[in-house]
Amino acid sequence: MAQKTTYSTEDIEKIAYADSILKVATLKKDSHQIAEAYYLLGKVELSAGNYLTSHVWFMKSLRIQEKFGDSYELGRLYIRLREKEQRQGHYDEALKHLKTAEGIFRRIKSNIGLMRVYTSIGELYADEALQEKSNQEEILRFSVDSAFFYHKKAEKLSVVLKDSIALANIRISLGKLLQFKKDPKAIAYFQQSLAEFTRFKKDNEKISAMLFLASAYLAFNQKEKVPRILAEAQKFYEEKHLHNYAWIRNLETVYMNYYKATKQWEKAFKHLENLKDLERKELLADQAGAITRLEIEYETQKKEALLKKKNEELGLTTAVMQTQKLFLFTLVALLVLTVGLGFFYFRLSRKNQQISRRNAVLIREQNHRVKNNLQSVSSLLSLQANQFSDEASKQATKNNLLRIESMAILHRELYDKEDLAIINLGDFIKEIVEVVLQTFAYEHVELAYKVTPVKLNADQALPIGLIITELVTNACKYAFPDNPEPRLTITCSKEKEELLLTIADNGSGLKNNLSAGAAKTSFGMKLIQMQVAQLRSSYNFNSSAGTTFTMKFKPDFLL
Repeated sequence: MAQKTTYSTEDIEKIAYADSILKVATLKKDSHQIAEAYYLLGKVELSAGNYLTSHVWFMKSLRIQEKFGDSYELGRLYIRLREKEQRQGHYDEALKHLKTAEGIFRRIKSNIGLMRVYTSIGELYADEALQEKSNQEEILRFSVDSAFFYHKKAEKLSVVLKDSIALANIRISLGKLLQFKKDPKAIAYFQQSLAEFTRFKKDNEKISAMLFLASAYLAFNQKEKVPRILAEAQKFYEEKHLHNYAWIRNLETVYMNYYKATKQWEKAFKHLENLKDLERKELLADQAGAITRLEIEYETQKKEALLKKKNEELGLTTAVMQTQKLFLFTLVALLVLTVGLGFFYFRLSRKNQQISRRNAVLIREQNHRVKNNLQSVSSLLSLQANQFSDEASKQATKNNLLRIESMAILHRELYDKEDLAIINLGDFIKEIVEVVLQTFAYEHVELAYKVTPVKLNADQALPIGLIITELVTNACKYAFPDNPEPRLTITCSKEKEELLLTIADNGSGLKNNLSAGAAKTSFGMKLIQMQVAQLRSSYNFNSSAGTTFTMKFKPDFLL
């Protein structure tokens, strides 16, 4: 099944574990443990593909580790920085990090560290992306021989260390290189690794080794051995209830290559279709995960800002109480110091004002950073949209951009206005509607606003912004095309202690735009339902004359 978020269950558990280490280490002021927590958080973000966030965590860890001089942890950190740079295509920077790590491990005489460095250098030289990289500096070129040389050095160290699992992994890499060089010895390397992984019950590695071995059999014209090992791999995969996109893709790829090699074209085509379907599901999961990841980041940053503010307020309150007690005691005991104590209290008051202003600046800075992060995510999605060839993927990314833009508008309101946590609902709605209409080139739509002056807190403004974005987007897609006089009406009025929000268009009605089943299961409708639930409100659609959405909710903060 496609994952709904970027973070797997295992990733979430690792984040929670790293957070627990960080909290305890911070209380104990243990710099080593703090650096370790930063390193673990960077690993999780790197695994999830969040390169910018992982770089921030790694740099925090690096600043602490470098103060203690050469260590295994410092060298290990440079290896992770290599992995990040290599994934981003920065091969020369990746090699520099590995050379730094090699120097550290040599100075501390760590064979385990050197084995990891040599393996990483071999992987870097064997990276197939280097074959197509243009304008590459002379420092690094794709080289199977160089990759083989470093993997052999790592193999010798793993033998010395008697690390069977590391040896098996290195032989997998050596087998891949031998297969690339069209050397049949690759089969023996894959067989040895498979035997070790089976002996130590390493399920994940065993599946990979079986697929590599099947590919080698195909490459060296031993096709009769392929069906048996593929059947074993598939059976083992199903019995262990393993779920991994890469394995499924590789399994389907080997099946397809086998049937092509044996001229069973119909079966080969079937596995090709399975492979395309897996790629499509993974793409859709990545798009849905962008919104979820953004919400997680938004909630995390908001909680951190609130926690920091509360801690500062608590410290300030404690300081004021202690000062007042001292003031009263001194006033009774020594009246002659009244003038001096008055001056002291005046200075303290000035300090309190400075701290209050600083709190306001910190909150503004937090909102500013979140706004910049939203702009970065929007830019990344725009770049991704330009790479899609089908209209469905482009439209899905375009819709996500509009949702992110509604969040960005919210943070612009928070950052630019005097009220740091309060949003003017009327201005917020107008700005969102204008952005969506401009995106779909419907600036000529007749707009009618009737919004009662209302101010809401940011927690309620965000769901309302996402709901309006979805509804106006649907109107642009289904109600306004071929409509000679498109019209959009938005009203918001008070009814006792509740707000009644209505968005109406003069299109052909919801029932004509989407089938009943599609309307209920579409991503946009699910997003609307989620935001309505977050507001603890009720809603309904009316399609008697155009499409009219009505929602009634009780605001937490109403002026």
